[in-house]
Amino acid sequence: MPPSPIALFMMAFALPACDGSAAPEAASAPPPAAVPSLLSSASPAASAAPAAPPAAPLPVLKGVDVYGTDRFDGAWVKTRFGDVLQRFFGTEDAAERKVLANEMVDVILAEHKAIGWVELSPILYYDRGEVLKAYVTVDVVERRELKKRLTFGPQPKGDFEDPAGLLAAWKDYQETYFRMMHENEIGPERAACPAFHCLGGYEHEKLRPYGERFVNDVPPNEDKLVRILEADKDPEDRGAAAFLLAHIKDGEKLVSLMLPMLNDPDALVRNNAMRVVADVAMFHHDVPVPLTPFLKALDGPTTTDRNKAAAVTWGLIDRPEGTKLHAQVIKEAGPTLLKLLKLEQPNNHDVAYRILKKVSGKDFPERDYAAWEKWLAAAA
Repeated sequence: MPPSPIALFMMAFALPACDGSAAPEAASAPPPAAVPSLLSSASPAASAAPAAPPAAPLPVLKGVDVYGTDRFDGAWVKTRFGDVLQRFFGTEDAAERKVLANEMVDVILAEHKAIGWVELSPILYYDRGEVLKAYVTVDVVERRELKKRLTFGPQPKGDFEDPAGLLAAWKDYQETYFRMMHENEIGPERAACPAFHCLGGYEHEKLRPYGERFVNDVPPNEDKLVRILEADKDPEDRGAAAFLLAHIKDGEKLVSLMLPMLNDPDALVRNNAMRVVADVAMFHHDVPVPLTPFLKALDGPTTTDRNKAAAVTWGLIDRPEGTKLHAQVIKEAGPTLLKLLKLEQPNNHDVAYRILKKVSGKDFPERDYAAWEKWLAAAA
């Protein structure tokens, strides 16, 4: 599966924002401030004081989607909140982003009484040297479907020490990796990985010490990391534990540890666990991965639920024996894949299109919805 020109993987394998500020996820870039600073050299002014670097261009808003309801659509969102969305992507102030996101959510809930849950999923797509491209999905669960689509477990309440400083080291690695990407020291291409999953690999000399530490220190601290993954109250720590545990040696055990995390109440933890399994599905064909849980997650409430579930699904059907799964995908997820196909959001739409082509053997245009609906009706 070749990578998309606008993303590290077409599934936008990235960390979602998790600070409660509705910061954008980044498809090949980190989600800290809404717009990362891409500083360029500036000649000093005639005076001794150097000129300030030019401001980074604002992301270009490319698409707005609504998933989970037919009561309103992306066109309504753009008309209703066009100015708010521009301000959202134009600020680096997390508090302001949170206010703007809450403003949009409150209006939607007030004007559409049948809606029981709303979350904004803004995602930035990064390509080296290019202006960031922004997409927003308004993720919705209607009241009548709350018990069907919001079926996650309770919030864990444990509080555990950081084993061997691994959680802190992983967070430092993430920050270093993303900063290096923004500064064009490294590219978004998938790097060789000594584990079952690597965020950006450890080949660069600045990243190599992290990889050596994780490979050496995670196995003897496996039990402590599992406890954090399953029971720590901090979702960032649970999410970091998921990525760290990818450095254990037993692939089947790793998958068994990640599967229960599909029921975690926090989208970050679900995202990271499914991302780990996606790498296993795509690059470790000797490790069995069950398909059924991920077909259900294809209709998950958040954009990152759906795109990671789609990544796992793609990885499994693209395995040498993947043709055996085609009928199950069509039967259990065909209608959901068509819903994803109709989105603008690349990390949902593009992977759905690849899956549909793979399981159908057809090559209809990606926006020829009538052709795809006709095929599914005949295949069901």
